[in-house]
Amino acid sequence: MKYLVFSLLTLFLSSCVDPATDKDVFNQPVVKKKDKGEVSFEERMRREVEAKLSIPATEKYKFEIKKGYLNADEKEDAVITVNRLELAKYEAEKEKGGNRKELGYMGNYNFFFYYDGKIDKLSIPMPIGSSAKSPLKVSFENVQSEVYQDLIIEYRIRNSAFRNYYVIENGSLALVFQWKLFDMAGTDQYEANYIEYAQGSRSLAKDIIIYKGKIKNYSPKIPDVYQYNPEIEKDGPQLYRFFYDPASMKYMTQKQ
Repeated sequence: MKYLVFSLLTLFLSSCVDPATDKDVFNQPVVKKKDKGEVSFEERMRREVEAKLSIPATEKYKFEIKKGYLNADEKEDAVITVNRLELAKYEAEKEKGGNRKELGYMGNYNFFFYYDGKIDKLSIPMPIGSSAKSPLKVSFENVQSEVYQDLIIEYRIRNSAFRNYYVIENGSLALVFQWKLFDMAGTDQYEANYIEYAQGSRSLAKDIIIYKGKIKNYSPKIPDVYQYNPEIEKDGPQLYRFFYDPASMKYMTQKQ
């Protein structure tokens, strides 16, 4: 029986970076151990992020920490997101004949970091190619296991939104699935997808089911598409059902 890896169905995401392919995503923290007790966790993470991204003291940027349990070691982990919109605007102004502004300052200006609570280290910066006018949106979901959570990151590319699913296991960070939530927002011909989970058909990990979706109370008159957060409901038959393949650490679906 033939199967199709999810990435073959999402080639349109080629502009989005998958930085989580190297198992060694950690390096030595900037702040030495003897200094850790002198600063808060947030301040320590901010210092390390600024050092890893070479952010000057004069730059304004958005910084957010979200904590959760992302593996089975029972130690609280964290995901830090950084949005460098100010840098994106500055670089766009220097670019002659470019259209970055019209694309919501598209580029590598949204980053995330994974903090492993057990080893007390922050990962290397991991960019997601997206519109800088929309910071990354982080959430956690029990997809692989009821014991720990998967990392889910949503991002924007102009008037469309995408969702990435990451698994963290034994220090390895892997992108296992990605899908488009909506597209063409602000037009009469928008597209939306509704995502649902079901009991795993090939492993203990839950299956991911994609349905045709509909945006509630939709109007094409959207003041700011980059800050638009529509509520999507199921509005049609099942389009795809993906199952998790532990060997490849990817979600797959049966080829039609």
